[in-house]
Amino acid sequence: MNRRLFLKLTGAGAALAALPGMGFMYTSYSKAARGLILQELDYLALDIKGVERFVQDYAKGKSDNYLLKVRGLYLLRSSASKSKVVEELVKDYLLATDFFRNRMDESKPVMYLGLYDPYKTPCANPFSSVYYPPLAT
Repeated sequence: MNRRLFLKLTGAGAALAALPGMGFMYTSYSKAARGLILQELDYLALDIKGVERFVQDYAKGKSDNYLLKVRGLYLLRSSASKSKVVEELVKDYLLATDFFRNRMDESKPVMYLGLYDPYKTPCANPFSSVYYPPLAT
């Protein structure tokens, strides 16, 4: 192997190694979190502006380490079945919407109400049988 071939191969290898890193740097947390939520809940009619407001509100209470994890999971195309972080993000989004108050009706648009706090939200138990769709008899 001569020097010219070695330099060409090294340059090509460095370029290939740098591409994923550049993708990570240009992906923001808000884009990543919004993408994960839309990917997981693609069967629901989500209010996009509500998803963006949730992502902004949700990021205020999270550490930089968490924000980096979400960006990495988005680039790896992770899902809730593979990652607890994605599962928690989607769960917290659904709790912050009117999805359970609308009896989990998938035909209605899901609107963001505000971050869910069990100490501030009045008597809303989203897992109560009151919210289940009526049974056909």
